[in-house]
Amino acid sequence: MYSELRSHGADLLSVAVDLQGPDLPRPYHEAAGAEFTTVVDETNALGGIFGYRAIPNGFMIDEEGRLRWQHHSGFNVKDGDTAAAVMHFAATGEAPGEAGKTDADTPHDHFPRGLELYRAGDIEGAKGVWREGSAIDPTHWNMRKQLWAIEHPERFYDGAVDYGWQKEQVEAGT
Repeated sequence: MYSELRSHGADLLSVAVDLQGPDLPRPYHEAAGAEFTTVVDETNALGGIFGYRAIPNGFMIDEEGRLRWQHHSGFNVKDGDTAAAVMHFAATGEAPGEAGKTDADTPHDHFPRGLELYRAGDIEGAKGVWREGSAIDPTHWNMRKQLWAIEHPERFYDGAVDYGWQKEQVEAGT
């Protein structure tokens, strides 16, 4: 699969999460005869950034460095649908769920689209767009916080901002 990815100009980066360093996962990479690069995340920094609590995970990142798709827990390129999605992205640049969508439908455009609706007075529409965008890109904190502030103003505007409540929301996946 890797050689086919490369034929489309795409690449693969594997990230092992091992708090004991690279020496323990290295033999698995070598035994597999993997031609792609594997790095080791010794501090689980990516888990903190992306909010996943288990591996394996898959991320599709375009040539401009934008996160276009992510799948947490259970990502497996040996699964036919997953492999097809990866190859389709490599060949076309189209991430899963983007078929037929315009540039305005990409995850990184949800915040300004929601803002436009909000400013036009369509609060429910803005909330829907931000909720959709947050599901696609859970690391987009501006969308999440705007949505939370609209739905729970008492947590943001009645005295001190309730950061403990925000942490609970993150842990609950909302």
